[in-house]
Amino acid sequence: MKNIILLFLVILINGKILYAQELIDLNTAIKRAIKNNPDISLIQSNIQIQKLNIQVKKGDLYPTLSLSSGWSKNNTFSKGGVIIQNGIPIFIGDQSRWEDNYFAGLNSQVILYNGFANYESIELERQNEASIKMNLEKLKYDIVINIYAKYFDVLKKEKIVMINEENLINSQEQLKKIKEYVDIGIKRASEIYKQDAQVAQNELELERAKNDLSKAKVDLLASMYENVNKDISVTSSGLDISFNTENLYKIKESYKDADILTNQALENRYDYKLALQEITINEIKLDIAKKNLYFPTISAFGNYNVSGRQISDITNNRVFTFGISLNYSIFQGFKLDVNRQIAEVNVKQKNEEINKLRYQIYSDIKKAIIDLETSYKQVEIIDRNIKAAEQDKILSEENFRIGYGTLLDVQTATIRYNNLLIERINSVYNFYLAKTQIDYLSGKLKY
Repeated sequence: MKNIILLFLVILINGKILYAQELIDLNTAIKRAIKNNPDISLIQSNIQIQKLNIQVKKGDLYPTLSLSSGWSKNNTFSKGGVIIQNGIPIFIGDQSRWEDNYFAGLNSQVILYNGFANYESIELERQNEASIKMNLEKLKYDIVINIYAKYFDVLKKEKIVMINEENLINSQEQLKKIKEYVDIGIKRASEIYKQDAQVAQNELELERAKNDLSKAKVDLLASMYENVNKDISVTSSGLDISFNTENLYKIKESYKDADILTNQALENRYDYKLALQEITINEIKLDIAKKNLYFPTISAFGNYNVSGRQISDITNNRVFTFGISLNYSIFQGFKLDVNRQIAEVNVKQKNEEINKLRYQIYSDIKKAIIDLETSYKQVEIIDRNIKAAEQDKILSEENFRIGYGTLLDVQTATIRYNNLLIERINSVYNFYLAKTQIDYLSGKLKY
């Protein structure tokens, strides 16, 4: 029996160790999200494929070499008949003859000149590789802002849980005081039931806050592509988060100039770099289309063939051929010219899209600055309300103690004060999320 109990304790201890709560900081969350994201692996695979495409295009610069061989059997049949030779009829019978033929050959060809379109094709594949790499960085950047939002949400809801825990403790202490007042006869017993109901309501609010925190952790783990059953806690260490209004004001003032932030975005944002890269790619495509349209293709070739009726005498008949060929397309149903026109339209479209993107970037940054200023104003107003609500709470508790006020006044003041504290937590984290959004939009977000 003792052994069974001991085994149970060992299993219980190991289980606690196995499922111990894991402390995660922001950098760890970002690194894991990037590492585990399946889209990252897909793009990395595409980069490897694109490297192979570059090799293929480089291979087009070298001569091709192919070996061919074969065997054939031919049957020649002639119907018999009569021919007149010197006035004398000669009868010829049917003739059927079988012949074997063995052959082999080496063939080589290389493009000497096509307006250097072959070299442009290599450059096109290189630019395609650069575009895929930019896509990879853009995806990482999008993952980072998503993790920031989820991480801030967990931090915020942890603070809200702490406020609700403190509020529950205060309401429980208030209940003890009321019981003492009832015991000495200065309050009615009904006040106990009223405050007990308020304690129950505060317990419910705490459970709701904990539930919201658990769901926020699940969202964070899901964004990291980790096991959502894992028990985690987060830390604000490494994050420059201050709840002081003066510090918030300094941050707000440093993010006022939309023009400076937009210029930073045009230098740093991967979606803008990717748009510029698309223009480069389409300009190369246009150049290739023009070369294919206006320049001839000059190729060198060489063939060496052997043949014979027996394998042993296959080298008796040898043919070696080499030369240069020139090919120039005069008319192919407008195909080449249409390709050129399509490439020109694509370049024009990409330039229009990048102009549109510039306006969109400026607009997004301007709206994000407005959100930051609004969040700061909310914090400032809430701070003033908290001061008033705190005084109301103190006054209502004192009035209730001396019998001048009611328990309802105390509960109302306490609920308002607690709600304002929670609202301030939300506003402060909304402020930092708005700041992070500006960093993201201006391309300054680091990871």
